[in-house]
Amino acid sequence: MRLLAGSAFTAMAACALWGAEPSEARWMVLNRAARQAVEAKDYPKLRDALMELRPLLPGNATVWYNLAAANARLGQRDDALGGLQDLAGSGLIYDFSADEDFAPLRATAAFAAILRQVEQNRKPVGRSTPVAVIAEHDLLPEDIAYDPKTHRFLIGSVTQCKIVTADGRVFAKTDWPVMALRVDAPRRILWAATGWLAHCLQCSAADRDKSALLAYHLDSGALVARIDCPVKGLLGDMTISRGGDLYVSEGTYGAVLRLKAGSSTVERLDTPGVFPSPQTPALSADEHTLYIPDYARGIASMELKTRSVRWLQPARGIAAGGIDGFYRYGNSFLAVQNGVKPERLVLFSANLATQEVLEANTPGLGVPTHGTLVGGDFYFIAQTGWDAYDDDGKRKPGAAPVESQIRKIALGKR
Repeated sequence: MRLLAGSAFTAMAACALWGAEPSEARWMVLNRAARQAVEAKDYPKLRDALMELRPLLPGNATVWYNLAAANARLGQRDDALGGLQDLAGSGLIYDFSADEDFAPLRATAAFAAILRQVEQNRKPVGRSTPVAVIAEHDLLPEDIAYDPKTHRFLIGSVTQCKIVTADGRVFAKTDWPVMALRVDAPRRILWAATGWLAHCLQCSAADRDKSALLAYHLDSGALVARIDCPVKGLLGDMTISRGGDLYVSEGTYGAVLRLKAGSSTVERLDTPGVFPSPQTPALSADEHTLYIPDYARGIASMELKTRSVRWLQPARGIAAGGIDGFYRYGNSFLAVQNGVKPERLVLFSANLATQEVLEANTPGLGVPTHGTLVGGDFYFIAQTGWDAYDDDGKRKPGAAPVESQIRKIALGKR
């Protein structure tokens, strides 16, 4: 899970921490140039770098923000206002009025209209209904899976290193935090992605950057396979094909991996440096294409036959960064965005031309992470508790016990 900085020029430094490789990708070079321009207050250079960077990080609203700020500093009022209109139109929340970069715009009617739109973005949008309260507090649940045979929901715990059912029964215990879960119903297997994380209450620091895929028998709970990850980092998200192939992302250093059904060898699909922080992958209907949301860059499509990568270019006003959970739903993408403000669940059209916010600003939503589609319903975890911990995995002083909840959004079949 990653939370990008949201204020003006300081925000670009966040992206530069991810995915550094000996041979830098073009977006990394531009990102460094933008950061240097911020430090030097060289606004023409900053604007040039951001203009070239924008299509390379097409889902990153922080780039839009910084570009609007640079334009405002350079007296390019119309361009600056257009950028702010895109941000406000995307449904996101910012405090534009408090940012001195936008002081030249404050007296304009267009700026006042932008502030009114941001206020509209603060209003609750709620399509979900509660299904169940997770019995144990402070599990820090990351993912949820559904077994259609037994009608059980299975939930992974980061802090407690275990998998539980919705009624609180322990399905399995693990050595490391449980991140992603996927059910292979025909083969009666539950796959779990696990790895070291600072939030874990029992993990050894010696296991940092170690991760593994675990396979459990769905009926007995017995561990039937363990496959260690060949790259360092944390296996955080995954999806499964109809044939049982697993597609897994490593989001700390950036990698996209595949474990073919029946194999014990994990293969890397991407080129290092392309994905700084890939999240939950999703397969196309024909399973020839893997869609990969990257927390910093946006949404990419990878043709599995050639492994070629193309970044989807959103329409103006569509912010497609900060996605954690990601699912193909008919001709749409269902995304759990917890790297934007407000945290939300949203449906994007497949061409990223339109969006529909399904849930945002509702009481108890907290920081949603992942979910699972069951027919025409989407079940997800609300109030996961990630915001009760600091960046070092330590519980914040005075943080109250977290009671997580399973919620459902009825979408209908597509």
